[in-house]
Amino acid sequence: MPRKPRQEAHAIARILDRKTRVVVGWLYQWNTGERTPKWKKGVRTDVIYAGQPQETPKP
Repeated sequence: MPRKPRQEAHAIARILDRKTRVVVGWLYQWNTGERTPKWKKGVRTDVIYAGQPQETPKP
């Protein structure tokens, strides 16, 4: 069965810096079910998700 192409995504959570709680990105879910982060200014590692999704994505 062919994979569904990514066509649409919507933000499902804000990504916050763990220490400052400043928004550093958003977590998007695609029509395929795949979740990907969109960073404001580069990838961050010490983060938390506001509106925590059910599964934490791999960076």
